[in-house]
Amino acid sequence: MNAKEKRVQILDLQDQYCRKCEYHMKPLKECVQHCETGRELSNLAQGMFEVNKGRIVKTSEQWNEICQEAVTLYNQGVGFTIIAKKLGCHPSTLRDQLKKRGLWKGESQAKIQERSREKWDNLCQQARELRELGLSYQKIANRQGVAASSLRNEMSRRGLR
Repeated sequence: MNAKEKRVQILDLQDQYCRKCEYHMKPLKECVQHCETGRELSNLAQGMFEVNKGRIVKTSEQWNEICQEAVTLYNQGVGFTIIAKKLGCHPSTLRDQLKKRGLWKGESQAKIQERSREKWDNLCQQARELRELGLSYQKIANRQGVAASSLRNEMSRRGLR
């Protein structure tokens, strides 16, 4: 079916079903989750517009399955970013979906940032002592298992250069 025929079929479906539908004025994402005609329209439109390319709208049922699998992997000790990559979604989207379902067991963003700040405070303090002994940033970074550029940036932020 060419693009013109798809457009005509989309308009016909909208005329027949969408005007009466309760999801008519709601976002496509919501329409697709609850309405069979919405899913059909989405399938027809896929590939016609740049907006839809490379982006797959997941239904509520699909998110339920993804979230259950994410919880299982998390309980097995797999890291959250790795889980998101494995399940094919962005970490923040997965976190939002888990929160929506009451399944989020991770830390808040503030807690993660606080822990990261403490980690870098310790690494920078050690690095300062090692710099006084004459070691280069590269050698210090290799010892600490971090990137030299990150170490330089974090030390600069703390005024420890």
